[in-house]
Amino acid sequence: MRRRSGFTLAEMLIVVAIISVLIAIAIPTYNRVLEKSREAYDVYTMRAAASAAVELVYAGVTDRESAAEAGLSWSSAGGRASNNAYGAYDPGSGTFYPSRDALPKEIKTYGKGTPVNGGTTFIMGNPTGAYSAVEDYRNAVVMVAIYPYATPARVDVYWKNNKGNTNYVGGQASTNNPKYCITIPLD
Repeated sequence: MRRRSGFTLAEMLIVVAIISVLIAIAIPTYNRVLEKSREAYDVYTMRAAASAAVELVYAGVTDRESAAEAGLSWSSAGGRASNNAYGAYDPGSGTFYPSRDALPKEIKTYGKGTPVNGGTTFIMGNPTGAYSAVEDYRNAVVMVAIYPYATPARVDVYWKNNKGNTNYVGGQASTNNPKYCITIPLD
């Protein structure tokens, strides 16, 4: 009689059960890490836009003509302190467009963060924070506003939805001010 060696059915079931438990543990961890990387991309995009906007301030964007040369729109509503240059940021080229509608078709939305909380916290010049890990950024773009005559002069960087709901991501803190934004005082 020949002796056969191999795994029994019970041994195979135990191996399958162990692999199943390991997968059940690994998938949530993988999803959390993936969401954290999406959020890191969004924060990086905000910081790059803020840096580019500050460069524009130091290059002299202080009126309608200089804003247009930089690719931005100009608003003079609400008095001199409220005058501002504003526009949408293109993270691929590092340039600005006068509005969200002016962005190239392929980048009408580029936010990555989903409502799943990856645990990212980012606070920069705003008591409510610059980025909320529980908001949905997938239909949004980064906007900048440069206030050269405010006291102090400042740059605001925030996310605004570009499809469906066209409000600020996370809503408004007050009239025409986003709840979550980077605020960089320049004085």
